[in-house]
Amino acid sequence: MIKILFYIFSIIQVVFPLHTTYNRSYNVSKREDSSGYISQYIPFNIRENNVKPNNIWGSHKAPYPTNKWWLNLVMGNGQEKIYPYPYTVSASDKGIFFYHGSLKVEESKTYINKEAYKWNVGCIDGFSGRKIYEYDDLMVKMKFNSSKSNKKYMVSFLLKGSPYMSFYYKELKPILKFQGAGINSFESKGIENKSYIAHIKNGKKYAIFFSEPINLSVDENIPDSFTLLSNEEYTGMVRVAQIPDDGGFESNFNILFKHSRAIPISAKVEFKGNNIIHTYKVTEKSEKGNLLLLTHPHHRDSLSKPRYIEDLGCYKSLRGNMVAIKGNVWNLVYEKLSGSSVRSIHKKKIKGESLNLIKNSLKQEALYIADNSQNDNIYFNGKKLARLARIALIAEQVGLYDIVDKSITELTSRLEKLFTYRISNPIYYDHTWGGICTGDGLNSEGNDFGNGVYNDHNFHYGYYIYSLYSIIELKGIEYEWVKKNINKIHFLANEYTNSGDNKYFTKFRHMDFYDGNSWVNGFHVFENSRNMESTSESVNAYYSTYLLYSVLNKDRDSNISNLLLTSEIKSAQKYWQIRDESIYNNPFSRNKIVGVLWENSAEYTTWFGNNPEYIYGIQFLPFTPISFELIDKVWMEKAWDTIKSRVFSQNYVAPEWKGLIYMAGVLVDSSINASTINSLTEFDNGNSKTNALWWIYNCSHN
Repeated sequence: MIKILFYIFSIIQVVFPLHTTYNRSYNVSKREDSSGYISQYIPFNIRENNVKPNNIWGSHKAPYPTNKWWLNLVMGNGQEKIYPYPYTVSASDKGIFFYHGSLKVEESKTYINKEAYKWNVGCIDGFSGRKIYEYDDLMVKMKFNSSKSNKKYMVSFLLKGSPYMSFYYKELKPILKFQGAGINSFESKGIENKSYIAHIKNGKKYAIFFSEPINLSVDENIPDSFTLLSNEEYTGMVRVAQIPDDGGFESNFNILFKHSRAIPISAKVEFKGNNIIHTYKVTEKSEKGNLLLLTHPHHRDSLSKPRYIEDLGCYKSLRGNMVAIKGNVWNLVYEKLSGSSVRSIHKKKIKGESLNLIKNSLKQEALYIADNSQNDNIYFNGKKLARLARIALIAEQVGLYDIVDKSITELTSRLEKLFTYRISNPIYYDHTWGGICTGDGLNSEGNDFGNGVYNDHNFHYGYYIYSLYSIIELKGIEYEWVKKNINKIHFLANEYTNSGDNKYFTKFRHMDFYDGNSWVNGFHVFENSRNMESTSESVNAYYSTYLLYSVLNKDRDSNISNLLLTSEIKSAQKYWQIRDESIYNNPFSRNKIVGVLWENSAEYTTWFGNNPEYIYGIQFLPFTPISFELIDKVWMEKAWDTIKSRVFSQNYVAPEWKGLIYMAGVLVDSSINASTINSLTEFDNGNSKTNALWWIYNCSHN
């Protein structure tokens, strides 16, 4: 059943140039680290991708960021929407379009409404084209060249969490068009002609700030629209901000005015101890303490010494209220790191009748479940290898060393075939974009769940990384097979967790550091932009690299993966696991889970069907020690009655899915026990009876 459903899925599925430059060089082509590993070459065969970067990428070269939140700007015709909260934004050769959408709530989804009104920011003479000029860990800048001269241009600064839309003009005549409603009045604030307020007939008010004086006129010739324009060339910054509806209007404007000169022009993310640190560079160094940005709920859970601007009215997004904060450094501190919390769980002794049950199960377990329809699929094969890795680790814990040896032999044999091109669907280094893709994925975009277009890479390779970790954990770094393949092991781990040291890969391929979670849909262009379905598989990916880097003695990379893992779990618990109405309103919140989260939509569904067991179960698999950290027990206590009634009220639930639901439920339901597991006739291809019994035991003993 699970196999069929996943196959269905596969079918569906600035002051800018003057004051800042972006250094795109990745420090080394030769690197030496604490393990003594030196990377000088690509250890896999090389292929080109049939999908090529378009002209909107500008002068950028591989490795490309294949899963950034702004990727819709450069894929397809580059005109689909992106979501730099609190705004919805799109781009064309006419400039930037944006609006602040309202929230809609239905039973099966909650989403940001597609509004009938929007701003278009451009210039009177028009543009000849647009390109990505710079990007970094948190921002992207798009440059629009004038149709008259490439020396004249506009730059749009795009980042999540800014109440301002910011633009730099170089010797252009600005034009700001509003479509969908007329204007009641256009008000100049002060005597310098730098600050204005547009009072729009739909009830909204926008503050418009200029770094230099400018005279604007209002054109109302077209019904339900108006245009603000200047007949003089302008050089300087322009910032447009919707003034919040709540709170005092004058107070809100004054706060936006006060902070309007602190303009973020670049940003970086750094890691230190238990901290993830966001640092924004602003146009004027003296203004860095006045940088005004907006926080989401998960930020406010972890920010150290925040300076909130509580007098500013609230901006809203899909993820809840956005609260203003000032300062150019965000220090997100995690009291404990998730990976470290369960690192020693396999060192504990299993006792009593459970020990006998697990041993008996291990002796009857098939090590690798051969299925010709799945063996060469990168996802399914990875799940089966990780299943075997779990068997090996549990066998070691209970002292069945012959099964450990047989499992490791099977794992290394199958991984060796993958690494040496002795299977029909091996992996290659994609020289076009800079990443590891499967042969089938490169042959066709629809193969391997879109692996060739960078869909779900963390899901896919996370299972292989876990398998590689288990080999080193059980046999040591000096194990002959490990020594022979050490280059490939390091290289594969860098595919989605490169911290910038490896020139062959983009940095942190999937992670959105503002949102705190990964996005997985690669080159696929959707109106809702980025999405992720299975938080648990993304968590598994970072958990696996944390473990692998740990056994490779790569302390820095291990700590970074632990931080990414912790961030992913915090966001999963905040935005996928629904405790109450603090994020999503009723009736949607009654579902207790988000099946697929987009940047502008949360949906109770999956890519492969709407059965309740799919929607809940896809947020649980695979079950490993990190699942104890991911599945919030407080949430499960509130959600279990809903999950249980929706799943088990059906006439039929496949045993593979039933097992996953039981394994989650046992955290709060004592009626689920070893007998429940023994009654199941089949298990998910990434799970096993042994793993389920191990989980049941640890739920009651840890």
